[in-house]
Amino acid sequence: MSGHDFEKNLGVLRMLSEALTVPRSLDEGLDHITRMTCELMDTEQAVFLFRDEEIRDFIVRSAVGIQGPNIRVGHKLVVPERLRNILWRLLNLHQINWVAAGIEEISFPIIVMPISVKGSRVGLLATGGARGGGDRPFDPVRRQLFSLIAPFASLVIENSKVYDILRQHFAINSLKMREAAREDAGERDIAEQMTVTSLNNPTKVVRLLAESFYNELVRAGFSPAHITTAAAKIIDCLTSESEA
Repeated sequence: MSGHDFEKNLGVLRMLSEALTVPRSLDEGLDHITRMTCELMDTEQAVFLFRDEEIRDFIVRSAVGIQGPNIRVGHKLVVPERLRNILWRLLNLHQINWVAAGIEEISFPIIVMPISVKGSRVGLLATGGARGGGDRPFDPVRRQLFSLIAPFASLVIENSKVYDILRQHFAINSLKMREAAREDAGERDIAEQMTVTSLNNPTKVVRLLAESFYNELVRAGFSPAHITTAAAKIIDCLTSESEA
């Protein structure tokens, strides 16, 4: 294997590692998935479509290399009815070479794959517009590579949802602390009072944060073993910092 191949493999592993280990919001996670898809598939376009079961339609949540009125992030997907029906019924990886009433923004052929989280379809990941041009179908190797992106995408979405939940609850707890600080502060600046509280009783503050963190991990469905791993990681960070 040449040095170039090693560098390419290193880049792939780095992208996958970042996808699973870097905390991200759901939108940030989906953006990472679409960018990663273009890099791995050597394509210019990628899009993540969220399934909205209530309106039975797709919402564009992330897009790379696509600009136009029909495919806009945060809006419903605007495509011919035939293509919409194909996408909605899709259960497995599928290649779409062309649609009679084609869409100017999309470079066909495209390859599409359902993304599921805990057994439920949550959306579709699609990519197309091979770099260097051409309209040849995706070869078996690239189809297999694309199928391997699915489990990573599912994990990124799960991790991102947990991150969003934790962030929201920490924000709520922070608000409660600010309200308590406001009551204690009287005429004193709230930020100043919170600083004083933290300095006077930092143990109380970190205990509250730790308890909140534990409760949110339990609500998110993590097992005692997973929570122990999280605690061990904190200790590992402290050890690494003390050795630095």
